[in-house]
Amino acid sequence: MQQPEAQLCDYCNLALPRLSPALPTQNALLLPAVARGLKPRHFDALYSLSWYQNPWSHWIVAWKFNRDLACRALLCQQLASATKSYQAPADAAVCYVPMSSNRYKERGFNQAEELARALATSLQLPLLSVFSSKAGVKHQVGLSRAQRRANLRRQFSLQTKLELPAHMLLVDDVITTGATVNQLCLLLKKHGVRTVDVWTLAVTSAKRQRRYSAAPSSSPDAESKALAK
Repeated sequence: MQQPEAQLCDYCNLALPRLSPALPTQNALLLPAVARGLKPRHFDALYSLSWYQNPWSHWIVAWKFNRDLACRALLCQQLASATKSYQAPADAAVCYVPMSSNRYKERGFNQAEELARALATSLQLPLLSVFSSKAGVKHQVGLSRAQRRANLRRQFSLQTKLELPAHMLLVDDVITTGATVNQLCLLLKKHGVRTVDVWTLAVTSAKRQRRYSAAPSSSPDAESKALAK
């Protein structure tokens, strides 16, 4: 059956590769293959639709770098539909990985923000913009884990003076080494947040993490090529 506004029919939706048959209704950190590649971590749970693989990787790259609006609609729908069995506290809120003003002007949108909006709407939770990202900080591609952590400490800051809820949902499009979300979760917890659940479209395997870190260029094109291999 085809839903009127759905990008995929039910048959194609069921045929999509998933991280696990039981996920994203369960914490992906329960899977050893996921947990091994995301240490250390400051988040409490990870909900992800798939490994970074086709057709997910094709859709993500097409939206992120080619502004494919059909892929945007499809991915937002997929993330929103994954929340059906997720029980968030009534006072929780949704936030997202920020983008520098220069990168935003270059791309025209923040994919993490758009995914977060779809998630917040589905769960009927507030969407908060709590982070800022400095311009001119070196891109993460090609950096070691230690270099990534040092780079991210300079890049992100918490921009809100509001009291945050005890439970936050942090949204990004793809988790590679987890360095970015770790730094943001650390900022949230220093601000009084007790529990952070990370939501993402896809997560890379440890093997792909090494390939991504070894990419020689710091350009977005290099990122898409490294992740797509």
